[in-house]
Amino acid sequence: MSRLTERLKQWISKLSLRHYVLIGVGLLLLLLNGVAVLKELPVIPLITAAALLVYIVIFHLDLAMYLMAFSTPFSIIFSHKEIHLGLSLPSEGFMIAISLMFLFRILYDLRLDKRLLTHPISIALYVYLLWMLLTCITSELPVVSLKFWASKLWFTTSCYWVLMVLIKGDHAKAVRFFNCYAVALAIVVIITTVKHGLSGFDKHYAHWVMHPFYNDHTAYGAVLAFFLPITACCFFLPKNNIFQKIFYASLTVLFAMALYLSFSRAAWLSLIIAIGVWIILKLRIKFSWVVVGGLIIGGVLYFYADDILYKMSRNSQDSSTSFVEHIKSMSNISTDASNVERLNRWNSAFSMIKERPVVGWGPGTYQFEYAPYQKSKYKTIISTNFGDGGNAHSEYIGPCTETGIPGALTVIVMFIIVLYTGLRTYNHTHDPFDRLLALMMTLALISYFVHGTMNNFLDTDKLSLPFWGAIAVITMTNLKMKESLTP
Repeated sequence: MSRLTERLKQWISKLSLRHYVLIGVGLLLLLLNGVAVLKELPVIPLITAAALLVYIVIFHLDLAMYLMAFSTPFSIIFSHKEIHLGLSLPSEGFMIAISLMFLFRILYDLRLDKRLLTHPISIALYVYLLWMLLTCITSELPVVSLKFWASKLWFTTSCYWVLMVLIKGDHAKAVRFFNCYAVALAIVVIITTVKHGLSGFDKHYAHWVMHPFYNDHTAYGAVLAFFLPITACCFFLPKNNIFQKIFYASLTVLFAMALYLSFSRAAWLSLIIAIGVWIILKLRIKFSWVVVGGLIIGGVLYFYADDILYKMSRNSQDSSTSFVEHIKSMSNISTDASNVERLNRWNSAFSMIKERPVVGWGPGTYQFEYAPYQKSKYKTIISTNFGDGGNAHSEYIGPCTETGIPGALTVIVMFIIVLYTGLRTYNHTHDPFDRLLALMMTLALISYFVHGTMNNFLDTDKLSLPFWGAIAVITMTNLKMKESLTP
């Protein structure tokens, strides 16, 4: 006890006036907020939280980035009906504050590496955002489109540009960043699994049991499929000790179990294809062979399209708790409500694209405009005419509807550049740590690119943060590789 007292005295003797002031202010704020909670005055805690956020962003940007990643899986959407604005808090609060700080720093003293600014991925991002901004002007709902574009701006600024500044010179910080999200996701998975278990793991409960953290089982499955390549690859990081290996192995097993229980067929398929790409890379199969194989499969699908569609129309297997039956239901386009509703959204989107092929209807407007374009033969029990049914269920068709064919091309070209850069970095870098980083981020993105053919979640913080973060890591590892190869 005397030793503890002596250490306490030594610690107190080292405190400066600044420390005493901070402790005093902290205790005062704690007392003030305690009284505010008892008096039911939410304004004071909100102001305190905002002030604390500003302090962390200004003086501890690295901590702010880690907190942003950790808070994202727990964030909940708060909306204001009068101003038609919804934010996912606290994650988007961090994103907005970090983006504004980054802008002020650029105007004041921050100088970005020219190679970073002129990297092909960065240039593709400029074109993507610029065309989206231009289509905001021609939008059917300009205010909606500008708010949508603004959200893209703080997603990409905080999770791409700022993350690259954070990890420059220390790529281990990228692993810490994704670890923060993974740990929070693991907590959400445990909560979700316990709730699901109380229902006897009923498939129907699996569609909503992850509320309020994720909108539905498809978004939940998408993020699990995204993180499985990351946690699995992190197990093999150089210099991992036994505790780190146990940590990553546990996360991988937990996420794999949760992915199965999500009953998200698109997520299952996306992970299978990502694993297939990993096998191709490990076996060093030539890219030309992969292209030829893809062309052969595409040709078969094209020439036998009528037969395939006929068999799909005769498939009456609905989604099921059985893994095999649930997989079979993926091709059921006659009675499975989820599949038919997706066709309904796509068919509506194609009609809208035909009407406005160049500039589209405006970013973020699909859900408010698609209802009149629905056809009765594609409508299901989950169809709606009130503009509240969500998006186009595709990261490719959706942008084509909202920003025209040029907008869709900016998305596709950017994805191709990212994949090429990631695979090239993996194949040519000599740094084993960066090689593994490039591999895990590329496989994670492949899982989402595949998933994006059937769903789209990049208008949410839940998927945007890891998505743009992975692209930032690929960009930085590629720059480091180029630097090492330069004579």
